[in-house]
Amino acid sequence: MSYQSHPTAVIDDGAAIGDGTRIWHFAHICTGAEIGERCIFGQNTMVAGGTVIGSNVKVQNNVAIYTG
Repeated sequence: MSYQSHPTAVIDDGAAIGDGTRIWHFAHICTGAEIGERCIFGQNTMVAGGTVIGSNVKVQNNVAIYTG
């Protein structure tokens, strides 16, 4: 695994996560989400399927990112 995730984080099968990315407490990365390298996703974040996040992005706690 080339990324780090907290044991409470939910990473759905089919999510693409770049090297060096860190995913914290209770985050949810949905099937079909694409996340670049060296990103940080804070506590309680959610990334919906079909969303594309570039590299070096920091998403603060309690943020949900949807498509459309």
